[in-house]
Parts: sequence; C-alpha cells; structure tokens
Amino acid sequence: MGGFPRSRRVRRRVDFRRIQGPGGAGRATSPHFVFLVAPTSADPPGPARLGLVVTKKVGNAVQRNRIKRLARACFRLWPEFVPDGVDLVVIARQGAAELALAQVQREWARARGALVHRVADVLAQAASRPHVPGRPAQAPLPARAGDDDRDRNPS
Repeated sequence: MGGFPRSRRVRRRVDFRRIQGPGGAGRATSPHFVFLVAPTSADPPGPARLGLVVTKKVGNAVQRNRIKRLARACFRLWPEFVPDGVDLVVIARQGAAELALAQVQREWARARGALVHRVADVLAQAASRPHVPGRPAQAPLPARAGDDDRDRNPS
C-alpha cells in the first residue's frame, strides 16, 4: 500500500483554523477521538482530506506518531468515511495510544453516524452561503480582447 499523498492531507494552519473555528465545523466524538468536519476550501472540491492533532497530553513522540499512523491507516482503508469535498480533522484524546487498529476502526464506525449528519449539515450551510460574505455569488466576467497584453506591458 502506498503512502498518504499530500493532496489528501490538511496541512496549512489557515485550514486547521477554518475547520476548528466557530461556525465552520460539524463535530462528533468518540471516547478517544474528536472529529471536526468542514467543506474543503479547494475549488473545485477534491477528495476528502485528513488533518491530525495529537498533542503532548496524549503521550510521548513514539505514542503520538503511532496514533497518527493508525488514524491515517483508518482513513486510507475507509475512503467513504466522509464524502469528497470535506476536510476532516481528528483530535486524539488521552488513551488513544493504547488502541489497536481494529479498535480505532470500531470507534470511528460508532462515531460515523453522527459525523454523517454533521457533514450533511455543514455542506448544506456551505451551499447556502455566498462566496464573498455579504454578496451573492456571481459568474466570472468574460475576458475582453487584449486584457492579457495590458497585464504584460503596463503603460
């Protein structure tokens, strides 16, 4: 099985803040994980992306890396866990380091029901929001002949 490509990861701080911020995320929990979902900021939306938050409260570096490997494996083995166009942030809680992959999968399966409802709500809210706050979404203006020439040779 291959690695976990960058296109499937939430990597930028601004994306983590958008997903974790107020009003941007749906939330579901399990005993060892918190799941946050938000519509992706990419246009057009691509495959679902995963972001992981595993703090020092959870354990030492070896334990934190093990939790991240298990979470990535679970996400990779279950591609329909969240639909395309959704960013998922998983926050590990204390005790997650003691879980095996099968236990992680069971916890995620139990939390998925609530998460699916949150995803539907978040996507519905995103579809009803204007692209720029305060303004309705508009189609792009057609390009005028010669626009490219003016950009390259300013007068």
